[in-house]
Amino acid sequence: MNTFLAQAINIWEGTGSGGATCNVAGPCTFCDGLVVTSNILTLLFQIAIPIAVAMIVWGALRLMFAAGSPDRVGSAKKIMTSAVVGIIIVLAAVVILRTLFHFLSGSPDFPWESITCSA
Repeated sequence: MNTFLAQAINIWEGTGSGGATCNVAGPCTFCDGLVVTSNILTLLFQIAIPIAVAMIVWGALRLMFAAGSPDRVGSAKKIMTSAVVGIIIVLAAVVILRTLFHFLSGSPDFPWESITCSA
C-alpha cells in the first residue's frame, strides 16, 4: 500500500533532468506534460483493475446466492460481463494512449511504458 501512495503523490517522476523534476529544475515542456499524463494514466490503471476484479467477485457471489432465480442469475451475469468488458476497455485505452504518448514525446523506441524526454 505504501508503494501505491508513493506513486499517487509523485506524478512528476521522470520529468526534468539531473534528478530534479521539471517544475523545480526549470520550465516544463510538452514532453514533460506527456510524462505526467502517462503517470496519471498508470495510477488510474492501478485503481481500475482491482475495482473490476472486485466487481467480478461481487457478481460471482450474487450468482452463487441467486438460488436459481432467473432474474438474479441474469443480474449477476450482467455484472460480471460488464466488469470483463470494462477491463478490456481499460487495457485497450492504456495501450493506445501510452503508444500515442510515446510517439508524441519523440522517442519511438520501446518499451512504450517509459517515456523519456530529450533535454
